[in-house]
Amino acid sequence: MKNRNRLISHLRTSFCALVIVGALLTLPRAEAGTAQPASGQFSPCFNYAGPPRQVGENLIITFNITVTVTGTFTGSFTGTELDIVHRDGSITKQGSAVFTGSVTGRSGTGTLHLSFEGIGNAVTGHETLRVAGTQGTGALSGVYLQLTAEGDVGAPSPGCALSGTGTYNGQVLFAP
Repeated sequence: MKNRNRLISHLRTSFCALVIVGALLTLPRAEAGTAQPASGQFSPCFNYAGPPRQVGENLIITFNITVTVTGTFTGSFTGTELDIVHRDGSITKQGSAVFTGSVTGRSGTGTLHLSFEGIGNAVTGHETLRVAGTQGTGALSGVYLQLTAEGDVGAPSPGCALSGTGTYNGQVLFAP
């Protein structure tokens, strides 16, 4: 009976120690789950993925895009964008890209899948996009983002059929 009581006491002590260690291990994850502000600049490069095509009154253009980013995100996005240019000069945009780089200065790199949609103006070249990101890998595993990007697309530059500049703002979340 004495050995049984000693065993139960030992098991309780071990269980309490495991509970305390487990609670301590969850603290960094709770801190990591807080959304943080994100902001910076971007410079896109657009190249035609194929010839533009007329569909009814709309012009459909597919671009291969490469975007260099600085700020909260440091690296580059590569992907595709589908633009529907309407008769009145308004543009509906949607696309997807993969980001390779670092976030908030965290060392190491990874990839992050992005999707975006927005509007633009064929006359002024101004565009506004909503961007969402998930499915990170490597150092970007568990990264989620929601951003608004705003910028201007203009003349060609070396290696780009069209180029531009802009800024982004939003939130980034590091989840366990």
